[in-house]
Amino acid sequence: MWLATVLSAVAIVGLVAGVYWIVNNLHGGRPAKPTTAEESPGAKPGAPVSAIQKFIEVSSVRFLEDPKNKNKVLVKFVLTNHAEAELNGLAGNVTIWASTGRSEEDAEGTFEFATNLRGLESKELTAPLTGKKKIYELPDWQNMTNDVQITAPAS
Repeated sequence: MWLATVLSAVAIVGLVAGVYWIVNNLHGGRPAKPTTAEESPGAKPGAPVSAIQKFIEVSSVRFLEDPKNKNKVLVKFVLTNHAEAELNGLAGNVTIWASTGRSEEDAEGTFEFATNLRGLESKELTAPLTGKKKIYELPDWQNMTNDVQITAPAS
């Protein structure tokens, strides 16, 4: 009787350890997405990171079908200036990443923006998405992240 109890306990501990190892390796084994703007496909290689970048936020990203061309995708997004300074000629590149496990190695697409923003202002903008995927292949808003690289004004 005691031998059956010990063997059962060892089997349960082994099962729990195996499940823990599998879960850890599945989440830890996938490639990490780039964390700097220079590594993203929308970024210009070798371009320095702008000092303004920490004050600019791209949020509320949504994909729309272009009404003029059903094969093109538009990106509607909110651009926020968290600085108190007015930014004239603000321009940048944004790379969209899916936040699902398998798709973090390739960008979903990129887009560029150019506008003027007053201090502490938000503005809704629309831009064409550059990428190979159709609108139905792109991630939902809650399953994506973005990398922003400010290209103008020069800091």
